[in-house]
Amino acid sequence: MDDVVAITQNVAKFAFRDQGRWDELRDLFHPNASIAVTWYAGPIEGFIERSAQMTAAGKSLTKHWIGASRVTIEGNRALSDTDVAILNRTKLGPIEADVTSYLRFFDRFERRDDGIWRIASRTGIYEKDRIDPVRPSLLYPLLYSLAGFNRFPRPYRHLAAGLVRRGHVLAKPIIEAGTTEEAELWQDARMWLAARN
Repeated sequence: MDDVVAITQNVAKFAFRDQGRWDELRDLFHPNASIAVTWYAGPIEGFIERSAQMTAAGKSLTKHWIGASRVTIEGNRALSDTDVAILNRTKLGPIEADVTSYLRFFDRFERRDDGIWRIASRTGIYEKDRIDPVRPSLLYPLLYSLAGFNRFPRPYRHLAAGLVRRGHVLAKPIIEAGTTEEAELWQDARMWLAARN
């Protein structure tokens, strides 16, 4: 049970990103770890660097609401599947709006020589999202219809549209819940877990 607690505490501490606590965020991952989310797929160090740049430029008004984790442990390897909501303040033309994206963090954990559970890889699995005006506006339905949200897949369309408006290029692939890609991700992860040291 102590191992489950250690892993779930690690997952919860991803909120360090929202607070700009980069060294503490870095310590949650192994140095060669990878991460794949809507706007980035690659080594964790690149993710931290780009997150810091976004924060410094005032372009990251984001909060991660991290919920329950489901953890499976085999030896020094583990899988964790955690409910997450990303809360983001954005603009739709002149109107302030809040985007809420519901997803899961799918993590592979390893406990290596120092005995500490750290993330070896993290993949966002996107379920659904929504956008709501901060204040009522008669313009909102018109601006919504002109925003082109339908260009993006339903599970992350409002989040993606905001990222693209701010100049980001979406990563590939982005995993959607309930798809063949998610099933393949799980299958590969279970094989990795079974091949533990």
